[in-house]
Amino acid sequence: MVRGVRIATLATLWLVPLLIFVSAFSSDWVTTWRALGVPSMTPHFLDLYVIPTAIETLHKGGDPLDANPADPLHRSMNYPRVWLYLFSAARITRGNITIVALIFCAFYLSCMSFLILQTRHALDAVILLLASLSVAPLLAMERGNTDLLVFSLIFLACIVTNEHTKSGLFGVAALLKIFPIAAMMTDAIRRPRKKRMLAAVLTGIVLALILLQWRDLSLIRKGTPVYRVKSYGVLSLEQEVLFDTLQWGFLIGLGWIVVLECWLAGALAIGNAWRNPWEFDASALNSRFVEMFSVFGGTYVFTYAIGSNFDYRLILLLPTLPLALEMVRSSRYRVWGIVYLGLVALAENSIGFEQSGGTIAGHAATFALFIILLAMLTRLHKISLVTPDTSPQILQRSQPAVHGPRDLHSFD
Repeated sequence: MVRGVRIATLATLWLVPLLIFVSAFSSDWVTTWRALGVPSMTPHFLDLYVIPTAIETLHKGGDPLDANPADPLHRSMNYPRVWLYLFSAARITRGNITIVALIFCAFYLSCMSFLILQTRHALDAVILLLASLSVAPLLAMERGNTDLLVFSLIFLACIVTNEHTKSGLFGVAALLKIFPIAAMMTDAIRRPRKKRMLAAVLTGIVLALILLQWRDLSLIRKGTPVYRVKSYGVLSLEQEVLFDTLQWGFLIGLGWIVVLECWLAGALAIGNAWRNPWEFDASALNSRFVEMFSVFGGTYVFTYAIGSNFDYRLILLLPTLPLALEMVRSSRYRVWGIVYLGLVALAENSIGFEQSGGTIAGHAATFALFIILLAMLTRLHKISLVTPDTSPQILQRSQPAVHGPRDLHSFD
């Protein structure tokens, strides 16, 4: 039965986007996507347009990170310059941008197909299917956003076994979009002490390469808008609070107070989780999905804490779902798992009912996930940090539960 459900969900996973694209290309692009609750704009794959138009601006002597008049919406390019070199080398122009966007979508669908194939329960496969085709990932497909490629690189890094290849993939992703540097840091923390130093050095090198682009980073930050709608993160939440309080007839004051309070809440969550570790079952620590949960969860937390992100970046939460589904089946973690799954479902689909309270609901869900993930990641990383010669991925099977650092046995 499970095998049959897997096949059916995989077929649906690929067939639904195919039918959406066929309908969008053959009839009306905007109408098709908006019927699914996805905010849509033209031209097709609008986000990807910014790179080939930036190349056009560059050839005319302009700096597309500062101003990009060739773009349909006159948006400056808010990506590192490496995208210009890659697209130029691959001869990607406005004329063939659709092919690139569809390839990015195929990469994303391949990653989610892998997760579905790893499921052991029919219900898990159905839940992953629904999450994969929720509004946030559909928005990423509609825009042809480069996060689909970066997501796939991080995902591939999580499943490869060669540690040098793993670090290399994380590094490439970080150089492409900056925020995956959090994935490199998480990977370094999770490794045993003897291997942690090399990972930390590689992370430092990539971080240095990013910081050497300090002028470009300033332009990217300037060119990245902060919105309260269709967005998440401390800066988006700040805008939402300021907007709502103004609508209600008063103003809370300086917006940075909201950001500071978010950071303080995160710090309190970390401190509380460090002082009050959970008793993890051996099965939870041995799960093959712990690494994905840590890497993608840590990357989501980083993106939330530093700024404003369009909701398509919520695809970062999807690879955390398999571990949550496993925890639902444990009486010890069932409540945590159910709450987590509900919050992810709300966050991923809040755009679809934006006019009916979806914006506020989305901010509430993404903030709650920020706090929950910080607490869980602290508990998981504490095991790695207090037992530096071990890896939490491979726990002796004979041990029924881990009650703290002193109960840990040697790891492979």
